[in-house]
Amino acid sequence: MGKRGKRKAEVTRPPGVPRGATPWPGVADFAVPAGLAVLQLGGTWGLAELNDLRVAQGRWMLTIACVLAGCVALIWRRAAPEPVLAAAIACSAGAVLAMGTTDSLVSGLADSVALYTLAVHRGRVRAMAGGAVTGAVSVASVVPLQHSPAEVALNAMLSALSAVVITALGQLRAEYKRRRRALAEQLAEAERARRAAAGSERERLARDLHDVAGHHLSAVVVHSGAVARGGDPAMAREALSAAADTGRDVLRALTRLVDVMGPDVPDGGLGTSLPQLCQGLTRLGVPVSLVVGGRARKLRPEVSTAAYRIVQESLTNAMRYAPGAPVTVEVGYVPGAVELTVANEAPGKDTTVPSLGTGRGISGMGERARSLEGTLTAGPSGGGWTVRASLPTSSGKVRRRPGWPEVLDATVAAGCATAPPLLAFTPPEPLLGNASPGLAALIIALLLLRGVPLWWRRRAPYLVLGALAALDIAAALTVGAHSQQFLALLLIGAPAEMVAVYAVAGHARRGPTWPAALVGAVPWAVTFTTLIVTDPETEQTSGVVPFGLGTGWGFGLLVLLPFWAWGRAVTGRGRRWEATARETMAAREGEAVQAERNRVALGLRATVLDHTARLVRSAEAGLSGTGEDVKAALEAVTELARAALLDMRALLDALERE
Repeated sequence: MGKRGKRKAEVTRPPGVPRGATPWPGVADFAVPAGLAVLQLGGTWGLAELNDLRVAQGRWMLTIACVLAGCVALIWRRAAPEPVLAAAIACSAGAVLAMGTTDSLVSGLADSVALYTLAVHRGRVRAMAGGAVTGAVSVASVVPLQHSPAEVALNAMLSALSAVVITALGQLRAEYKRRRRALAEQLAEAERARRAAAGSERERLARDLHDVAGHHLSAVVVHSGAVARGGDPAMAREALSAAADTGRDVLRALTRLVDVMGPDVPDGGLGTSLPQLCQGLTRLGVPVSLVVGGRARKLRPEVSTAAYRIVQESLTNAMRYAPGAPVTVEVGYVPGAVELTVANEAPGKDTTVPSLGTGRGISGMGERARSLEGTLTAGPSGGGWTVRASLPTSSGKVRRRPGWPEVLDATVAAGCATAPPLLAFTPPEPLLGNASPGLAALIIALLLLRGVPLWWRRRAPYLVLGALAALDIAAALTVGAHSQQFLALLLIGAPAEMVAVYAVAGHARRGPTWPAALVGAVPWAVTFTTLIVTDPETEQTSGVVPFGLGTGWGFGLLVLLPFWAWGRAVTGRGRRWEATARETMAAREGEAVQAERNRVALGLRATVLDHTARLVRSAEAGLSGTGEDVKAALEAVTELARAALLDMRALLDALERE
């Protein structure tokens, strides 16, 4: 089997089943068919009693057999989606023909579950083929039971829309599961990247410590020790003065290094963290200027973290390779991205510049930018060095062609827009069959207009819900006041509000989502109240409006709350998990690097900085004393320099052992 075949086999194999093993149904595989069987048979019996439908005993037995057979087949829907779908379709068609009526629940449920499972576990071609077959058989099975071409057309449209929606939902679920698996694998790999980043940072810190303090402290130990053994007072004072100057240089350099390493990304976004970073370095004598262009806006956490780390690493490199040179940090907010530029001028002629490092810092910055689909370049510029980065502020790649989300949005919008008008004018019992041509045209336009906002339900869910509520309220108070049948159509078109409330719960990016159900129930209250007020049989008008508003709003809330909870639990939770996973991966490496920096900074503060500060104080005290004081201070300076050097080497050894 080729690579493509192996990959296909891995995708279609049910999760949790070892390769080559026969899947064994779990508890959920039995629970869903059992619930569907009870719902279909109980609901069909209830509808038959409600409609006073008399069905022969033989037909009842055949219907029950078909329903049970289709539900039993669903037990193996994950292991064998194609055969199970074929069995469910055949059983649903047989149950409909056995009942002899479309007013039942014997079809459309088991085959929908089987189609959804096929779309989840198979690729696009098989899913689309399964949807086409399901829709075609569903239409063909009810054609003998319908009375007019209009009924056939209405049923065909509804069956097609239902098949497309179920197929799209299944394919979106499959894409979601693939993203979850990919993110889980990336999270597993993040630990190895974290260890590698920590090791790289330890090496860099070791080089910095050696360059900043190792050479200078070693020179103090050698020079002060030799002068102390010689006994020349003049040379002793010169050695003390040199030791004091060297100690001050080491203190300044180590303090800068500790302050750059110290804090993690502050809260408040780039608008707070970058000024704090630049001002802190300016107070230490590093000339850093910050320029912000464009309209500042709140960024995703992973973008803020990456931008801060890139600027922090660039400033650290500028301090190391161009000490004392002016540094400019530019932040530009442009449409769809934030652009960063960190440029330092050439160091002074008398400045000692260490040799170039391994380039891991630049490589790490580049990987951080690429993880967000951004870019980073670094290189010499005008005698200095410039780092430029561009980080996209929107999540995900731009979709180049329509996918299943667009198919689902279009189908949902089309279904919610066209179903109510078709029900209004389709024989044999059209709800608005007696309407005048002008009124009919107005009603059709209003009902079609209701579905248009649903196309944007993912991008602007609150606006979609508000627009839909406003349209329904306006339609109920104008056209609905003259036609109770139109008000009934508005209630029949309630799935539009359900979809909008679900979209707010799952796709709203800011603010609470719980008011969605409260807002979506307002049109129900207005429609129900108008229906009661305009009813000719309503005799008592006092208290009707409050009763209608309260009852309609309460009933709408009971219907819409489950859809809000569904969107919050399914779509919202999935998006939150993915965002958290990406943020964790973006921050994992930075946390490891920062942990090493914090550990080294703590070690420096507790040992090397303390000994070096005492060295400076001893040297200064000796210079202001007598000859004996100079000799004693010189010996103390030598011991303190040796102790600081030993502590620093112990810290370096601890870094190298890990």
